[in-house]
Amino acid sequence: MSSGKNGTSGSPEPKVGYCKPPTENRFKLGVSGNPGGRPKGAKGRRATAKRVLLEKHRADPHRTGKPKQYTAIELVLIILKKLAASGDQRAFKAFTDLQRQFGPVDPAEQKVGYIVLPERLTREEWDAKYRPKDVPPGDGENFD
Repeated sequence: MSSGKNGTSGSPEPKVGYCKPPTENRFKLGVSGNPGGRPKGAKGRRATAKRVLLEKHRADPHRTGKPKQYTAIELVLIILKKLAASGDQRAFKAFTDLQRQFGPVDPAEQKVGYIVLPERLTREEWDAKYRPKDVPPGDGENFD
């Protein structure tokens, strides 16, 4: 039984090919492939944006004389709405885009359902109202 390139017997050499680089070029165990990568505990852009946008601020954007707590995103939307109402076209377009995306749903697009609440009926009234009028063939007459 021979193995290797020259037909000599002994320990087989590792195969080299697609997804199988030579042993000397493989990643070393315990050594990071990206030593200059993001340090542990560093926050990404999404986490930073979420933290900033949900940060609370005391403000009185409606000029009522009583400041309330608002998140930064709420304040931005209030200011955007005021700018859109004052005639700023870019603010109006941005506000209508946001309203279209997150605003109230058109009643024609909403699925409508009905809740049926049973009324108090005696057994005879219930049978008279809800018992099937035509009995399917083979079901018999006994409903109890």
